[in-house]
Amino acid sequence: MNREKYQLKITAHELSIRPYFGFMPKIKVFAALSVLVFLVIPFTGSWLNYNIRYVLYGVGGIMLIYAIYDFLFNVNVTFLFDKKGRVIYRINAPFFKKQLMSFEEMTIINISQEPGTMEYAIGQKDKQFVKNYSISDTFTNSKKSNAREKQYVEQVLDPILEFVKSE
Repeated sequence: MNREKYQLKITAHELSIRPYFGFMPKIKVFAALSVLVFLVIPFTGSWLNYNIRYVLYGVGGIMLIYAIYDFLFNVNVTFLFDKKGRVIYRINAPFFKKQLMSFEEMTIINISQEPGTMEYAIGQKDKQFVKNYSISDTFTNSKKSNAREKQYVEQVLDPILEFVKSE
């Protein structure tokens, strides 16, 4: 379940993970709603106030821009663990490939952006709190979230750690 959500792929020499791929349903909903706004509003005729019509156009435009931004800059982000070079890359598919750190420098940390929430991130050992990269969803203290976290650790995080430690 989590492997598909995070698009985890393991081969003999590479491990790749797309931690933000779970945003795809939200992006599809926002894109569909914005298209619906732009298709329906022109046919509302005179029964919809002029100001409300343009407010709805604005909301539809914002949702469309948000969906495009998330698609280009979040969903397409891939973290590639290259065993040959023992290096971790961040790949943003249409734009660039950036070397982040070596396997020896990598550490996994728990970061909290809001009270009561936690997510897993990778960072360099000496700069882990300055620059880190989230590799999981946000988890809370609820029973359902604890079960999702346990499943994430078993199906995604443990294989990453095993891959990095293996020769």
